[in-house]
Amino acid sequence: MKSKGFTLAELLGIIVILAVIALIATVSITNSMKSSKERLYQIQIDNIIEGAKMWANENVFNLPENDGDEVFLTLAQLKQAGFVDNDITNPRTNELFSDSLQVKITKIDGNYNYEIVE
Repeated sequence: MKSKGFTLAELLGIIVILAVIALIATVSITNSMKSSKERLYQIQIDNIIEGAKMWANENVFNLPENDGDEVFLTLAQLKQAGFVDNDITNPRTNELFSDSLQVKITKIDGNYNYEIVE
């Protein structure tokens, strides 16, 4: 008489295979989410720098005059002036960026360099 079911060894083998597949999928999804958060973080940083550049266009007289000179802007200043959104969020922490976050504007070889100082 033939049995129509699976043996215990076959069932355990299937469970092990499914567990390995689930583990691989979980690692892949986690890495993908981390990568997405980093891309979103860089987009937010780029938005803040773009806001600083717009501020600079309207406040040319406040920019550094000599090579090596620096000017610092806070995120709060950019928000108050309307150059960035008030609710700009850090995707890494899911919290608002601190209003004390600074953008350093440095004059180098006649050009302006924009850098985030956290």
